[in-house]
Amino acid sequence: MAALYITSMEATGKTALCAGIGKKLLDQGVKVGFLMPVQVLETSNPDGYEDAAFVKETFALAESSEQLCPIRLTQGELWRSLTTELADFTQRLKQVYRKISGSKDIVIMEGLGNLGVDKVSTLACYTIAETLEAKVIIVLRYPSTLDMSKIVQVAEKLGRSLLGVVINFVPESKIEIVRSELTASFNEAGIKVLGILPEMRGLLGISVGELVEILDGETFNSIESTDEIVENIMVGAMALDSGVSYFNVKENKAVVIRGERADMQLAALETSTKCLILTNNVKPLPPVVSQAKDKRVPIIVVKQDTSAVISCIEDILTKASFRSSRKLATFGDVLGRYFDFKSLYSELGLKA
Repeated sequence: MAALYITSMEATGKTALCAGIGKKLLDQGVKVGFLMPVQVLETSNPDGYEDAAFVKETFALAESSEQLCPIRLTQGELWRSLTTELADFTQRLKQVYRKISGSKDIVIMEGLGNLGVDKVSTLACYTIAETLEAKVIIVLRYPSTLDMSKIVQVAEKLGRSLLGVVINFVPESKIEIVRSELTASFNEAGIKVLGILPEMRGLLGISVGELVEILDGETFNSIESTDEIVENIMVGAMALDSGVSYFNVKENKAVVIRGERADMQLAALETSTKCLILTNNVKPLPPVVSQAKDKRVPIIVVKQDTSAVISCIEDILTKASFRSSRKLATFGDVLGRYFDFKSLYSELGLKA
């Protein structure tokens, strides 16, 4: 039975990688379990079970979200558990792991972020990997430069537990450059690069249905299209000559337009639009509804004014999560192209 601990040095898509790898293994007939061995409680997110609930549904697991997140501590409590109360902590870790692992071939664990930056998260990674004899994947976010010295320091501490690194959010135009240059640097340091994943705006977006719920809007048509992903936002301009050329600037967008501007609504529908959001509680005119139905573009009517809606959606997009079956399918395709599953199977003793 294999254990895989996925961690990161910053916010880089740990949940996506856990879900993506797990789904691939499930499709291959591997029995997959999931665990978030430790969570740090945050006042800004007192629930904290959303990611576990998404993976539970994806893997069709019998355990509750609470059982998948069994140890939830404050930063101070976790530090004490890792230092002065280490024996009790490791014993508890083994107990919860045994309950989850049961009849599984592999348990994928989502670890804490800030590896190598935050001393508590870093010590937690080392302790969990050693206690549960887990292999570790570190997810890195692509910047113009990577702090190799810090990565090497972590790699040396993990030793044979480190399976490799995944470099995420790489602009597609730089994939080949990163593959040739960074891979060589990691290889020199004895660190395997398991994947170089391209930046995909679709994975950073939000579904039309989620927008409807958050904005408390009323959907007039094409309910079947509310799982489409919104990547951008545009506002209907005030100029009289605004039209198709204006709305062609961005693709896969939500267009926020005053309810009485049917001319701009029709123009937006001629471009790559995932939904129309009509403000000030003004219902769409029949010609707009008809064209939207033909294009399968949902029309959402909201009570808020345009500026309030724009502000809300911009905030949503900056915090957009991965929790979407549509995003998971897209990400699975990306992993199939860019992730080294052959090495993963070999290192974990799994059959491809």
